[in-house]
Amino acid sequence: MARRLLASCLAATLSFAASAALAAGFNTDAEGWTTSNGGDQVWMASGGNGGGWLQVTDITNDDFLLNAPVAWLGNWSAYAGGTLSFDARNINGDLPDWAPFGEVIITGSGGSLTFDMAPAGSPPADGQWHHYSFVLPSSAVLGNVTSLTIKGEFHAGVTEVVGIDNIQVTAVPEPTQAALLLGGLGLLALLRRRR
Repeated sequence: MARRLLASCLAATLSFAASAALAAGFNTDAEGWTTSNGGDQVWMASGGNGGGWLQVTDITNDDFLLNAPVAWLGNWSAYAGGTLSFDARNINGDLPDWAPFGEVIITGSGGSLTFDMAPAGSPPADGQWHHYSFVLPSSAVLGNVTSLTIKGEFHAGVTEVVGIDNIQVTAVPEPTQAALLLGGLGLLALLRRRR
């Protein structure tokens, strides 16, 4: 009986984990992410905030954009109330004096949503990785997302180099899924303790 309950909780937990997030850690490649509007993107195998990462160099006066792959598009209704986040690093120490850095545009059949995820002066010229996130609102746009872009331009000039890593969209767990997850973890602890 305990093993069946454990298997059921584990299956529910794995199902929740598999459907709970869109994630790009860039550990093996660019994972379909591209850069447009004047950015030269290179995948880097190490040195990211946990492995691989994307390095984008500004090459024009336009504001360069990171573009989500097709696999990320579609129905995001389950992500309303969840978060979109990414990590960024100022690679070459240019002054972060261009406010649009971190601007996210989510476009769907119902229009578009625009959010500024990063405060002024981001990413700081300290060579460290910084985390940026915001809560996704309920919106008709999330019902059929057709594009997601993140503005990487942070300097008023054509010189900056930015690192991007760990782009993620996570859902708010349903109460029943969270209860199953906690129950499964509690059962694992109990079985381990008995042995």
